[in-house]
Amino acid sequence: MAERYEQLFEDQLTAWISSACSEWGCATPTEPVVTLVNQRIPSGIRSMIGLGIERGIVVPGGHTFSLKGLPAGKGPYKWFSHFEGRPNPNWEYYVHVAEYVRLSLQTENRDFQLVFEDDRMDIGIYHDGRLFVCCEAKENSRQAARLVSGIRRYQPRVPLTEPDRGKDSLRKAKYLIKNRPRYFYVVAIGARHEFSVTLTDVGFELHEDLIPLY
Repeated sequence: MAERYEQLFEDQLTAWISSACSEWGCATPTEPVVTLVNQRIPSGIRSMIGLGIERGIVVPGGHTFSLKGLPAGKGPYKWFSHFEGRPNPNWEYYVHVAEYVRLSLQTENRDFQLVFEDDRMDIGIYHDGRLFVCCEAKENSRQAARLVSGIRRYQPRVPLTEPDRGKDSLRKAKYLIKNRPRYFYVVAIGARHEFSVTLTDVGFELHEDLIPLY
């Protein structure tokens, strides 16, 4: 079964690359980019995106995508950026979308609302109108660990008035204070860091946990 979804992903990937090359006038052959993506993005993520396409959760459009249920004005999003005359994969989106598909299947027909790119966090999961879980996606485990370490530095006190441009960890820390989720996690290829969140007067505490989605 997984092989079928991987093949669906690969068929779509070829179409996305061809669309990008056509729009941008790139002379890059399709096969090297397909090979690069298949080498860097593991089979589980490829098959999860393929499943999302089959179920209508991921809606392809040229070299862009949308997602089922997105409100007007959000998306479409780009699988590639135009870089040095060729399509360059936006690597985090592959992890981000695969996780969104997984959550969509896990929460379907239940009282949860998924939000793709929720303020400064990649995914928000709401229950009864309140933020229950928030998620940030990174491409690899090293990036995920670095983000968690950076966010934890702000646990004692979050400098809410400090500019956060280019400071991803501070942005996420501010999000935790502002949006008050019960749980937070970071997902990447080969890594998942899950926490419950306790707010303090001026900061927060992250406690290693298992997020209960049921």
